[in-house]
Amino acid sequence: MIAGRLNGLFITAQSEGAASYELSVGAQRLHLNPLLGEGLRLTLRPQTFCGHCNAAVDELMRGGYCRTCFFALARCDRCFVSPSRCHYVLGTCREPEWGEQVCMQPHLVYLANSSGIKVGLTQQGRQQQRWLAQGATQGLVIARANTRRDAGVLEAMIAQTISDRTPWRKLVSQPPVAINLYSVFEQLQRQLVLPEGCQWAEGEAEHELTYPVAAYAPPMQQSLNEKTPELADNLWGIKGQYLLLQTGAFNVSRHVGITLAVEVTPRYSSTRSGNDGQIPLF
Repeated sequence: MIAGRLNGLFITAQSEGAASYELSVGAQRLHLNPLLGEGLRLTLRPQTFCGHCNAAVDELMRGGYCRTCFFALARCDRCFVSPSRCHYVLGTCREPEWGEQVCMQPHLVYLANSSGIKVGLTQQGRQQQRWLAQGATQGLVIARANTRRDAGVLEAMIAQTISDRTPWRKLVSQPPVAINLYSVFEQLQRQLVLPEGCQWAEGEAEHELTYPVAAYAPPMQQSLNEKTPELADNLWGIKGQYLLLQTGAFNVSRHVGITLAVEVTPRYSSTRSGNDGQIPLF
């Protein structure tokens, strides 16, 4: 058993784009790939700690931050979620030095297949990590931008016809259907006039990624909270930020900051874990 603050999933790509997952709890990491088919017991503990200042708090805001840090950090500002709203050049960035290091750097705009085509952006050199975090099985860089804001303007233009969201229910409950990303890219090149600070990326290779999934989950969210302080279920897969359990999907990123205990157990019976008619693949 390991216990501590839930820091999230540590994801790396092995040979041929195969995703490897470790659950980061406190100072420890639990390698999840070998645990498919085993039982997991997640037990909520009362303490919660801010992911930035490490203060003990009663309530965490989005991203696992305390209220003070949430309203002080640039990474929690609305513009980080909607980069086209970046206000760095206006001199009103919450953390100008951080903005210089993160936002005012080259970014990429990409197409990905996360159980449906989507558009997104990320810092240059971090595209594979971004695709893994989103559970994408295909990824293609389509444009380069001078800054995060420039990438955000292009992303917003493309989002008028291609979603910038990941359909999580499809992500956790069914295998992906392949998409011809190059064909979509060619259509966008014919339709759009690039905004200032952006250029199309030519000659980029499409990347394919795979995930440790023995069986998919019912399209239901499983949570840890005061009303449900324990979750005991079988682990059938990991994809994106989700643990695919027999009774539903557990969104790890949504629970970052809570304190919990994680125990690996023998496989639970279908009666206890609530098998929803899904047949394991092994």
